[in-house]
Amino acid sequence: MRKTSALLAAAGIVAATAAMPVAANAATPEPAAAVPAASAAVPAFDYRDCPQLPAGVDPAEWRCEVLVAEGTATIGGAVLPFDFTAVTHAEGPMPDGTPGQVFGGFRAARLPVPGGQSGDGHGPKLWIQPHLTAAPDFYSQTGAMSLTFQLTGPRLGRGCSIGTDAAPVQVAAARVPGSTNWLSQDPPIITFQVLDQTFSAPEVSGCGRAAGELNRRLGLPSPSGSNRLSATAFYSFRTYDQL
Repeated sequence: MRKTSALLAAAGIVAATAAMPVAANAATPEPAAAVPAASAAVPAFDYRDCPQLPAGVDPAEWRCEVLVAEGTATIGGAVLPFDFTAVTHAEGPMPDGTPGQVFGGFRAARLPVPGGQSGDGHGPKLWIQPHLTAAPDFYSQTGAMSLTFQLTGPRLGRGCSIGTDAAPVQVAAARVPGSTNWLSQDPPIITFQVLDQTFSAPEVSGCGRAAGELNRRLGLPSPSGSNRLSATAFYSFRTYDQL
């Protein structure tokens, strides 16, 4: 059997997906164990970023995989929301039989940072949006992503962020044991919880005179062991002959 789904392996989801079918017409396995479903609503999976396949491969043996995750990153004393609306890549066998992968895209919502409301109570003054700085290697890494968190709001320039392209925040979110749950076999949908309590966060960059205020508000810099990222993730895929 082909190597377990690379995207799930990257998030530490090896045990629950080892029997996942390669193609849509393969035998559909039963869930390995009954785990209570996550409370979050099942998202709609967006396949617009499915990448072009390498030359000479079989579309029926390649699948476009989409991961959606929503949660919070607690950095210092601040609880910051995030919403990965689509992390997309393709994987399958190359013409010589070796495993292949092609990164598709990363989409994340721009969300309000709690607190710091304007004087009349209408709308937040600060928003946060994650950006991926490098294509993840879903075969060799374990939930590792290089991210910057763009901050926007009054008096902030376009380059204000936590982490930079040259020195991003390194997040490695692993599956929480026992949290994996098959929600559907057709289409295949799996949900699980992820957690990282090891990442560090630097001071803000490119924020001008607001840097000191932002660092105080967000508790930056914040060393490894002081931060926590947790999320509910959902995963699905389609083979390329189904797209």
